[in-house]
Amino acid sequence: MEPKKQIKHFVALVFCFSMQSAGADTAQYDVPPPPNILESKVKLVEPQGLLTLEQALSLSLLHNPMLQDFALSTRVADVNTLRAGLFKNPELDIEVENFLGSGPLRRFQQTETTFSISQLFELGGKRSKRRALAETEYDLSIWDYETQRMDMIYLVATNYIKVLASQARLELATETTKLAEEIYDTVVARVKAGKVSPLEQSKSRVELANARLELARVKRALVISKQNLAALWGSVNPLFNNVSGNLFITQKLPEFSEIQARLKNNPDLARWEAEIERYRKAISLAKAKKIPDVTVMAGARHFADQDDFAAVAGFSVPLFIFDNKQYGVDEANLLLTQGLQRRQAAGVEIRTALVENYQQLQMSEIEIEAIKKEVLPSAKAALEAAKTAYRLGKIGSLDLLDAQRTLFQTSIQQLEVLASYHLNVAKIERLIGGALNPATTN
Repeated sequence: MEPKKQIKHFVALVFCFSMQSAGADTAQYDVPPPPNILESKVKLVEPQGLLTLEQALSLSLLHNPMLQDFALSTRVADVNTLRAGLFKNPELDIEVENFLGSGPLRRFQQTETTFSISQLFELGGKRSKRRALAETEYDLSIWDYETQRMDMIYLVATNYIKVLASQARLELATETTKLAEEIYDTVVARVKAGKVSPLEQSKSRVELANARLELARVKRALVISKQNLAALWGSVNPLFNNVSGNLFITQKLPEFSEIQARLKNNPDLARWEAEIERYRKAISLAKAKKIPDVTVMAGARHFADQDDFAAVAGFSVPLFIFDNKQYGVDEANLLLTQGLQRRQAAGVEIRTALVENYQQLQMSEIEIEAIKKEVLPSAKAALEAAKTAYRLGKIGSLDLLDAQRTLFQTSIQQLEVLASYHLNVAKIERLIGGALNPATTN
C-alpha cells in the first residue's frame, strides 16, 4: 500500500476509534418520558355547586403552576444525569505552517499542513463518579418535588379550612343579625308603649347596624377565602358555592410517641439521606480529580513542496505543580460536615414544631370541650333570661344588649378555636406526611 494511503487509513482509524469511544456508553441511554403531571395536560374544569376536599386536592395537584415547575426541574435533573455520563468530545485540529513569508516561503509551495484529532481520556473513574453524583442530584430533585407536593396538600387543606370557617362565621353573623332585629323590634314596641325611653331604641339600633356591618364583612371575607382556595389550581374566578365539611367534628388525638415515630415520612427529613449521599459522591469525585487526565493526539502532516504525508502523534498530561486539587477534596469534606450539621438542625426544628403543634392541639381540645359544655350554654341561657326579664321590665336594654354581645363573642370564640384545631391537625399531618388517624380518616 502506498505511504499516502497508509497515512489516510491511519487518520481514519484514529477518528473512528475516537468516535466509538465517545459513544460507547451513550448509545444505550434513552431519554425517559416526562412526568405524568406534564404528560397528561388535563384541561381545567371549574367545579360548581358543592366542593369537596378531594376535588380541591385533585385540582391543585393537577393544575398548580408551581408544582408543574418542580416537575420540570425533575425532568431537567434527569437529562443532566444522562449528560454527566458522556465521554468528552474529541477535538479536530488543523495547523498550517510556512506560508506568506519571504523568499521561497512567500507563497504556498512549501507549506506544512497538519490534520490531527485529540481525545481526552479521564482517569480515576471520573466519568462514572460524575454520573453517580448527578444521580444523587436527580434523587434530590425527586424529594424536592415530593416536598412541594406535600406543601401543596397542606396549603389546600388550610385554605379549605378557612373557607369552611368563613361559612360558619357567615351562618353565625346571619343568626346574630336576625337576633339583633328581634331585639330591636322588641325595644321599639316597648318604646311605643311608653314603657322605656327612646334612648334605648337608639342604642338597640346601633347594635343592629353593627351586626349588619359584621354580616357584610363576613360575606366579603368568605369571597376572599374562596378566591385564595381557587388560586391554588390557577383559577381567578371560582364558581363553586360552598365547601363540604363540618367544622364542629373533631377526631381522637393519638399519643405523642406514636405521632413522633411517623416523622420518618416527612420528606424534609427523608431527603437528607440523599443529600448526605450527594456530599459523599462529591468527595469521591474530588479525589478522582487529583489524578491527571491524558490527552492523546494522532493525525497526519502534508508537505507541499514534495507532496508527501507523514504521521504525527503525541499525548499531554497536566502537571499539578501549583494546584494539586487537594483543596477540592478539603472543600467537599467541609461541605459534608456542614450537611451533617444541617440535617441535625432540620431534625431538631421539625421535632420542635411537632411538639409545639401537639401541645396547641391538646389545648384546643380543652377549649373546645369547655366552650361546648359550659361557656356557650351559659351564654345562651343568659340571653334567654335577659329577654324574659326585659319584657317584664326587670332589666334595661343595656343588660339585654350585653347578653346578646356575650353570646356573639362566645360563638366567635368557639369558631376560632375550632378553626385553630383543624389548622393544627393539618400542620401535624404535614409534619408526619400523612393523616393524623390513618385507620379512621378518609
